[in-house]
Amino acid sequence: MSVLTGCAYYPEQWPKEYWPNDARMMREVGLSVVRLAEFAWDKMEPSAGVYDFDWLEEAIEILAAEGLKIVLCTPTPTPPPWLTHRYPDILRVNEQGIRISPGARRQPCGNVPAFQEHAFNITTRIAERFGQHPAVIGWQIDNEFGVGQTTRCYCDHCRRRFHEWLREKYGTLDSLNAAWGTQFWGMTYRDWVHIPIPGITTEPQSPSMLLDYRRFSSNTWERFQRKQIEILRPLSPGRWITHNFMIRHWSLDYWKLAEDLDFVSYDNYPHGMSGPIETALNLDLMHSFKRQPFWVMEQQPGPVNWHLYNPPVPEGQIRLWSHQAIAHGASAIIYFRFRAGRTGQEQYHRGILKWDNSPDQSYYESQQVSREVSPLPSFTRPQAKVGIVYDYNDLWAIELEPYNRDFSYYTLVNEIYAGFWKHNIAVDFLPRGADLAGYETVIIPAPILIHPGEVEKWQKWVEHGGRLIYTFRSYVRHASNIATACTLPVGLADLIGARVRDYYSVPPESYTEWPSHRPGKHVQQTSGAKTHFAYKIWAEVLESSTARPLLMYSDGRLANQVAATVNAVGSGEAFYIGCWPENFAALLEALQITSQSVKLGTLLGNDGSRWQVEMNHADSPTDSLSGYDARYTRIDG
Repeated sequence: MSVLTGCAYYPEQWPKEYWPNDARMMREVGLSVVRLAEFAWDKMEPSAGVYDFDWLEEAIEILAAEGLKIVLCTPTPTPPPWLTHRYPDILRVNEQGIRISPGARRQPCGNVPAFQEHAFNITTRIAERFGQHPAVIGWQIDNEFGVGQTTRCYCDHCRRRFHEWLREKYGTLDSLNAAWGTQFWGMTYRDWVHIPIPGITTEPQSPSMLLDYRRFSSNTWERFQRKQIEILRPLSPGRWITHNFMIRHWSLDYWKLAEDLDFVSYDNYPHGMSGPIETALNLDLMHSFKRQPFWVMEQQPGPVNWHLYNPPVPEGQIRLWSHQAIAHGASAIIYFRFRAGRTGQEQYHRGILKWDNSPDQSYYESQQVSREVSPLPSFTRPQAKVGIVYDYNDLWAIELEPYNRDFSYYTLVNEIYAGFWKHNIAVDFLPRGADLAGYETVIIPAPILIHPGEVEKWQKWVEHGGRLIYTFRSYVRHASNIATACTLPVGLADLIGARVRDYYSVPPESYTEWPSHRPGKHVQQTSGAKTHFAYKIWAEVLESSTARPLLMYSDGRLANQVAATVNAVGSGEAFYIGCWPENFAALLEALQITSQSVKLGTLLGNDGSRWQVEMNHADSPTDSLSGYDARYTRIDG
């Protein structure tokens, strides 16, 4: 089966007389899949214990009669008004201690027993009714966990559950006090109930406590999802289960959230937020979570409603977004939504149809995509030769104490990724401690937290020919987020053949309060063309033992000191990049780290064929492609 196309549809929002014609138009567009019901809990259970699924079954039958397959959602992101009125503590409490109002979505706290009871009950009921319906091919759990900063809650239910979580993790208060270093500011805990959760303080709270609260909050939704999966599996055998992840979202550990899913899904909204590079990064990240094809469960169909200006989408862009997702491993493109909504909070979010039921831009472009993918085989992506480690705990630790307001872990990853994207090199993302077999080069951006045993594992890979690249801020803190007492980077001296003698936060030029002895602005290669590179944000001075210097600081107080090294280890190499270059692409090219063999957009057909997807992300034509164009070429003869 080739790549699937489909749409999100809300029959509960439209008169029943619309449904048959809507189903016919979906088939005219070439769609084959429809996603339903993630926001319809109030219609399924209009009052406590009173259920109405007949309307949903009628809608499913009408869609199925046109040959459309159904993805059903558990409707738990929007508890009905009767439920939040009866149990107001279901509503989250924000970091300021204020309970939020109902009337939106994702307002519930995942640790409230009343919400869990009713959420798991409606999941059971909808699965009992439709779990074995022949048109239902799979399930989406809830919808966009964490959207709108809703991952973390600070209510009393969360406080109690956090204390339980800490007891499970540390066992004793002595262990917790040691891990957190609580004697600082006199915060040694003698009783579990004395431990705070994040809140308003005049000075910062413990970074160890704050990091564990991020872990705990992510785990809350991992457990919530797992319980729904446990309900669905026996009631809906043979159907897959997924959840839709988001761009620029890091309040949840997606590696862990992905573990229980059959595959991940992704809501692809590039316009107004990112260019093709960041879009590609997130698509590659989605593929990497399970190392298998993923679904785009919501594809932007035109202008949306939540950006500052919501500019128009150029002709051909929707089609190109779809093909870009396929090129990075998507096996289904589901457009959001079928018809622009006339009510509620997203009325300006465009759809395949306009408010008056006439075709919008995405009607024609999604129809074209359906025609273009129909003759193609199903695709998988070959393993890339380049891997980039991406870790949410490292991200959170740096987010809590960046030491430089411009230091963003996500931005660092994005800039490194861009260095390979600009050279048309495919990239996979990896978790900390991953098996590196099959990779030629692996980059580890700012792995600030120390993972015992990781260095020894990866050193063996380097000895057998791997090329491992660490950046600044490597192996600085223990997993509990307290600083090491050892020389930096901890445990890496033998592998990288160097140590970090000192580190510096580098302010921008506009920062006038910095003294005249600022670190400097440039580094220079030690051999070859001796190209100069500007650096920003962070700089470390390295002291080499067995490593060969690659970059030297060329001005300022750090002039003539080592900025980057490479160490020969067995038949491989270990790099350490001690400063943040303005242009990672140029640096990687100068260090000859961009000569990998797997190109972006290389796909393997299930019939044994090999394909290359070419894309033009500009509005002006190239020698071979029109503006916002894509083309599939079979390359195996």
